[in-house]
Amino acid sequence: MGKSRFIELMAKCLDKSASAEELKELECFLEEHPHLKKMHDVTYALKTGSSPSDANLQDEDINTKLDALWVNIKNTENTPQHNDKKIIPIRRYLKWVAGAAAILVIGVLSITFYSRTVNKGNTLLAAVNLKIDVPYGQMVKLTLPDGSKVRLNAGSHFGYPATFTGTRREVTLDGEGFFEVTKDAQKPFLVHTAGLTVKVLGTVFNVRAYKHDKKAEATLFKGKVQIELTGDPDRKIVLAPREKLTVLNDAAPANHIPNAHKEVAKLKYELSVLPVVDNDEYQENAWLENKLVFTNTEFEDVAVSMERKYKVRFVFEDEALKKEQLSGVLQDENLESALFILKQITSFQSKVADNTVYISRLNK
Repeated sequence: MGKSRFIELMAKCLDKSASAEELKELECFLEEHPHLKKMHDVTYALKTGSSPSDANLQDEDINTKLDALWVNIKNTENTPQHNDKKIIPIRRYLKWVAGAAAILVIGVLSITFYSRTVNKGNTLLAAVNLKIDVPYGQMVKLTLPDGSKVRLNAGSHFGYPATFTGTRREVTLDGEGFFEVTKDAQKPFLVHTAGLTVKVLGTVFNVRAYKHDKKAEATLFKGKVQIELTGDPDRKIVLAPREKLTVLNDAAPANHIPNAHKEVAKLKYELSVLPVVDNDEYQENAWLENKLVFTNTEFEDVAVSMERKYKVRFVFEDEALKKEQLSGVLQDENLESALFILKQITSFQSKVADNTVYISRLNK
């Protein structure tokens, strides 16, 4: 049994959705590990909501037995781990399952569980929120509790609830994500970033909103979205397919700009239309194929994207090089080959040391 399958079965026991066959599968697995009988008692407690008469288990005891179980799994399984992990929503025994799910994705991404108490009628419920941090050089696929699919680019930080409750489905993003949202007219889907909020009912779109980048972008491919600017919440911008909204991250809130300068504020964002192409491949979604596409893009902005792709840091020793305009495509090239391609576009020399790329003017 693989780790992901084991966690899936345990989680299904928690929310009582496991079939008889799945419960039997889990039971057989535990029977193969008789020295972990107490862990079986934990399983019984999790799936029935009550502890067996011979078990008086505390959190520390559960954690200790869980650690022992994982050691045994590691010794009997050689199944490779993959980036595509499905986080299974749960409602009870959150601390235990949080630890198990964290082990599932270790080495691929960082995932944090935190909970809050929700008062629903006379019942207190524990709401679980998850945060995923994607390392440089990697991408992650997720399926959200409502069936919506998300692809996260390198260096992204994404937060979402284990279960969508209430009248809205809300997530947070610091980074880049490609969303395929399941349609639900009664429960709109909102993506909150530092500079803008994207509201949809069911559609396909890309959001690039790294907190420290100079600009944020929202590009619509199918359906319709409404965008609200953080600095100007009264302004609602509706995008049609192939439209892109670009917002400068350093834009001052409109209500803080004197009336005489309101016209300047309009220059802080731009609406553009993507060209019609046969294969639906654009600069804005090229990263899904591990491509880095840039058109008349400043060298410093290309460098930021390359830092995330190649897990390096760029240092410009000549400030003027930052503003050089570059156009090109990078995909399967390693860092050395990528730098060689860029040198065919503009003149510079580079030195790589300790995962740092030093860019300087070419000596003539």
